[in-house]
This record gives sequence, structure tokens and C-alpha cells, in this order.
Amino acid sequence: MTRKKLIIGIIVLIAAVLILKEVVAYWPYFMVGTPLGVFEISNRDSTNHSVNIQVFDSNNKFLLNKTYELGHSQPGQWVPEQFIQYPENGWKSVHDKDRLFPKGNYTFIITLDNNTAQTFQEEIDTWKAAHIDIDNNGNLSVGAVVS
Repeated sequence: MTRKKLIIGIIVLIAAVLILKEVVAYWPYFMVGTPLGVFEISNRDSTNHSVNIQVFDSNNKFLLNKTYELGHSQPGQWVPEQFIQYPENGWKSVHDKDRLFPKGNYTFIITLDNNTAQTFQEEIDTWKAAHIDIDNNGNLSVGAVVS
């Protein structure tokens, strides 16, 4: 009888450790929320715009080159393409950002309408992303957003 209790105790202990491991791994996401994307683009102008984003890591390794077409805003109407984030559909797992874009310094080269380019360097982590904004005059500004 004591051998059976010992085996059950070991199984319960292993199960408790495995559950605790998962809770600890996801605890920050319960407290703060899901990770932000790598960047987000917002168009507040009344004109359509093309925005090209190039992302490099701290070793100058090329990670991403993507062009987005953003719709224009109209008074009282929200156009879905006014705001874009990468990845477009969010992270498949809350750990994907840490795996694919680990905390570190990244360089963003943002080109607006194949004309105006800005370079932005920022330390990106789980709850910090680059924010690209096209204001209502068509001017490009870049900064960071923190969750």
C-alpha cells in the first residue's frame, strides 16, 4: 500500500511541477497582456500612401523588407487599411516575438511613397514596438510605443 501511495505522490508532484512551469512561463502575459508586434503603421492623412519597411538586427542582418499600401481616412469613417501592424494577424504564440525578434536593438528604414526615408533605431522587446505615423499633412514620424 505504501508503494502505491509513493507512486501516486510522485505522479502528482511531476504533474504539479509541469503545471507550475507553464504558469510561470505565461505569467507576464497574464499581467501585462499579449506581446506587441514589431512595428505598427498609422495613416491619419486623407491620401493613400505606400510605406516600405526594412528591418535589420544589431548585427546589421537583414530581417524584413515589406511594402504596405495604406488607405486614407475620411471624417467619421474608419478605413481598415489606415492601421497596419507586423505581424498582421498577431503572434501565433506569445513566445514567437521573443523567439523571432528577441530583445535587442533594431534598425528600421521607413520609406514613404518611394520618396521620403527615415532611419529609426530602437531597442525592441516583448512590450515595445516601433510606431510609424503619417500625420494629416502627410508627414512621416517614427517613435516607439510601449504596452
